[in-house]
Amino acid sequence: MRRGTGLSSRVVPGSHNDAVREQFRIQAKTFDDQGFATANLDWIVARLAPAAGEQVLDVAAGAAHLGRALAPHVAHVSALDLTPEMLAQGQRLATGDGLRNITFQRGDAAALPWLDGQFDLVACRLTLHQVADPAAVVREMVRVTRPDGRIGIIDITVEDDPVLAAEANRLERLRDPSHGRTLTVGEIRTLLTEAGAGVSATQSRDQRLDFEDWMNRTQTPAGTRDAIRERIGRELAGGEPTGLRPDRDAGGAIGISHVWAAVTAAPAS
Repeated sequence: MRRGTGLSSRVVPGSHNDAVREQFRIQAKTFDDQGFATANLDWIVARLAPAAGEQVLDVAAGAAHLGRALAPHVAHVSALDLTPEMLAQGQRLATGDGLRNITFQRGDAAALPWLDGQFDLVACRLTLHQVADPAAVVREMVRVTRPDGRIGIIDITVEDDPVLAAEANRLERLRDPSHGRTLTVGEIRTLLTEAGAGVSATQSRDQRLDFEDWMNRTQTPAGTRDAIRERIGRELAGGEPTGLRPDRDAGGAIGISHVWAAVTAAPAS
């Protein structure tokens, strides 16, 4: 059964999907098997506990870093994404790794092209903050999960303070116009509950990012970079917080920190 959610989205799905495709067409070549693209994969795989014989779906997979990490542990992985260039990158990396049990398919995470209850494990990594309608994506993830299966959502999160959350999202959107809205852990849990799943566990961890690399990956325009640098600089000088928790390392380089949450759930009986 599909259920409504109290969480609204102001993003228009069609135009937003176009923005996502354009942004990740630009970024596709940076999604290799080093650096940020591989962040926290061992931690995530441990949270998801893949098992031999399982059918797995990697939703909004990008270059399928999660799906490829899960593939050696399961029977088969299906990786779905909007952006052809990201899927092509994932296919190249999978072929290079000799993975023969993962397939790549173009499609929309909000309208999955599978029947109800087809997968043992349905997971997404760094997805909900990027999509136009996270509630629709979560409903679809729950729908295609078998009654005895499980769902895993791994994403960056914001603090419960609405002022900090709004400022963090404003800066994320300046850096990447395809950014939708980073959710709180509570909002992710609510989306799962309202989609008909019971949350089984939630774990979080910090992920520090090099500030300049964070902007380089999205090819943020120079003027916009300057505006973001100025705002981060004001916080470092003692000004109002941004929600991105900036710091300087011993060499003077600026970093920011995201909080990643791994939320696992199962379809409600």
